Amino acid sequence: MHAPADPYAFATLFRCYRECRRNKRNTLNALAFEVDAEANLLRLQRELREHRYRPGRSVCFLTDGPKPREVFAADFRDRIVHHVLVGRHLPVCEPRFIHDSFACRAGKGTLAASDRLTTFLRQVSANGRRPAWALKLDVASFFASIDKQVLYDILAQHVADPEVCWLTRVVLFHDPTRDYVFRSRRRGEPPPGHPGYAVAPRKSLFGTDNRRGLPIGNLTSQVWANVYLDGLDQFVKPVLRCRWYLRYVDDLVLLAEDPAPLRDWRAQIEQFLATQLKLGLRPPRSEPTPIARGVTFVGWRTWATHRVVRRKTLANLDRRLREFERRCVRRAFGALALRIEMAPRRVAALATSVASYSGHLRHGATGRDLARLRQRRPWFDGLFAMTGARVSARWAGDAARGFDAAYWRLARATPPGGLLFWRVGRYVELYGPQRLRAAALLGLRPTRLRRGRWALVVGFPRWQVARCTRRVLHQGVSVTQARWRRGLAAWPQRILLPTRPA
Repeated sequence: MHAPADPYAFATLFRCYRECRRNKRNTLNALAFEVDAEANLLRLQRELREHRYRPGRSVCFLTDGPKPREVFAADFRDRIVHHVLVGRHLPVCEPRFIHDSFACRAGKGTLAASDRLTTFLRQVSANGRRPAWALKLDVASFFASIDKQVLYDILAQHVADPEVCWLTRVVLFHDPTRDYVFRSRRRGEPPPGHPGYAVAPRKSLFGTDNRRGLPIGNLTSQVWANVYLDGLDQFVKPVLRCRWYLRYVDDLVLLAEDPAPLRDWRAQIEQFLATQLKLGLRPPRSEPTPIARGVTFVGWRTWATHRVVRRKTLANLDRRLREFERRCVRRAFGALALRIEMAPRRVAALATSVASYSGHLRHGATGRDLARLRQRRPWFDGLFAMTGARVSARWAGDAARGFDAAYWRLARATPPGGLLFWRVGRYVELYGPQRLRAAALLGLRPTRLRRGRWALVVGFPRWQVARCTRRVLHQGVSVTQARWRRGLAAWPQRILLPTRPA
């Protein structure tokens, strides 16, 4: 489908606006723009057509992790313009990209790159029957080292529309370090320009005089990074004739049946980057390694037969679990049980993080690693259910529509074999299968009620909760404590897990 002749047509701007707000609709900038979206889009259209458009203020912050990265988040209206530019550049540049260039392309994520590497390892080693070698290269400080004039010359070769060229210059040569707001994610974190700034000068956009560097966080930066290194791809494939080569952003992997051509290709790649793209390879100099040791790429250590996740990834997951344990897990009743305080925000954040890691880890041979993490955290089973390598949260915290729905939602999420102590007013009550289990463990007699769909219930006064909880924990059964209040979400107050299960 051909793009319309007018790059600033209202239909184009509106489509880009909807794409831009897809995952940002509840942010303050998106809500402020949406209050009068039509008028704001018309104003943006006039600025673009009259060449009065200039990018606005960015938000600068540093990412978490062992290696902080400097991110510039553009204003919402500027992101709409980025979508307009990408919609014009991709149809022209995408057909030129090689098949084995990954990142910011449809169907070309990290998993696809790892699958492709597995295929290459099988091909170069004849399914493991002969030795082969791998060379892994990394461009030094890639995004902060991109030369803007070189990038613009590359883009101008493929884009003939003068309006798109003008807008490309405006966005590309905008200096975000002149108009920004620094938002610290840690207390006492020094801002740019102060001693102790966490980002090294070679990886920062500050002090470059706007001659080089693309801001991490913009959609245009991700697309233009592929455009910038496409020349390297075209050099390695048709010129060097490297059959087994793939790239993910600035990470390169070359495979060969002998280490000698890999060393020769490394020298030629280093020269090409320095002369054509004004880039360099990260020291120390990489040497070819046998593929029998595995190739580390896009978060995996890959062999021809299988792949395992990097230890760093498992360490990051373990760090998040340890942080939650420090804040929300305590010992109760002496050494009899572990008590999980169900702080909804922290539990929801941990569930999101664990689900993300689980989705990533189950694509490799990581079942034993997850099992070890689970064994080191006895409270893990109180929050999550594990089926193979798939981990799912027990507690969703969804709003319940009534008494029956709230109780059964909590009862189903309770750890297997455990009891749900359901506080209703001054009493703790149990129904259905929970009633039978509690009657056997605590010696309670059923009482006939007329509430909802249940005729029989067992229970005890609220002041006996501690005594009954201790009796149940002594028998190796977990206890989930919750209370009924109309209009509240189906969410437990705390979970107690016995340290010595039955």
